[in-house]
Amino acid sequence: MPFTFAKVNAVIRAVRMSRQREIAAARMAALEESNHLLQTQARQLELQTNEARELAHELALTNEELRAVISEARKAWAAADAANRSKAEFLTVMSHELRTPLNSIGGYVDLLEMELRGPLTDAQKSDLARIKRSQHHLLGIINDILNFTRLEATEIKFDIIDVPLRALIGDLDAVVSPLARAKSIAYRCTSPPVNVYARTDADKLRQIMINLLSNAVKFTPEGGRIRLSCTVLEKSVSIHVEDNGPGIPHDKQEAVFQPFVQLDQGLTRTTEGTGLGLAISRGLARGMGGDVQVRSDVGVGSVFTVTIPLASPRTSSIESSAASASGAMRAD
Repeated sequence: MPFTFAKVNAVIRAVRMSRQREIAAARMAALEESNHLLQTQARQLELQTNEARELAHELALTNEELRAVISEARKAWAAADAANRSKAEFLTVMSHELRTPLNSIGGYVDLLEMELRGPLTDAQKSDLARIKRSQHHLLGIINDILNFTRLEATEIKFDIIDVPLRALIGDLDAVVSPLARAKSIAYRCTSPPVNVYARTDADKLRQIMINLLSNAVKFTPEGGRIRLSCTVLEKSVSIHVEDNGPGIPHDKQEAVFQPFVQLDQGLTRTTEGTGLGLAISRGLARGMGGDVQVRSDVGVGSVFTVTIPLASPRTSSIESSAASASGAMRAD
């Protein structure tokens, strides 16, 4: 018996040792596999680290280049700003120097027309009228240049108040009607209601409207038509100047608001002017919280729209009531 038990114990120990060796071998294989995987990951991490270093180096170089570009851009901007200021100062001085003799010419023409120097013949009166028209034309060009330089330099001050729109638009008739009649153009104006007030600078808005209406007369052929109308919205009011002139191509409609741009280019162009009127008009409108836009089709005509803020209904109604009361008192 003892002999048999010894053999059984030996077999059991042999089996256990065999299993332990198998387990140890399996663990060793797993460790070797893990070690291989770790080595592979270490190599990949090293490659990624090298790539990250290279990328960081490239980013550093790019940042240096970007800083250099920004520095050059700032220098160029400063130079352009200085040049722009010099240009504006030069144009302002030249405009003033040109206006003085032109005003003198106008004064002397007035004296001659009054015949203080003696009677004039019809031919002389006609010549003086031509001189006066040319003097007014040159003054208009100089004033446009002066206004544009002031606008660029943000030197224009705005006196924003509540303006009765119906009265302001009605005053334009005295300016536009003679120009329209001279070209046999039909001018029609649809005024807004009495209680519509715009929050704007009355003089600047009047200048914008005169620019747009004068342009409409200038570019509308004889026998054409011009219409002024208004659209009152919740917070703004739009004034439309519509004509049936030649129209503006779609790809040129933003260009007309650039300074010194005229679509009729060249020495043979049929319209006069500096090409500053629309640029000044848009600049003034935007300075008052509004804008000037155009909608046009070639061969059909154009619609220029001035949009400006609407005065608060409460303020408008108070001023309208005060105006009505004042009118009633005058009637009494």
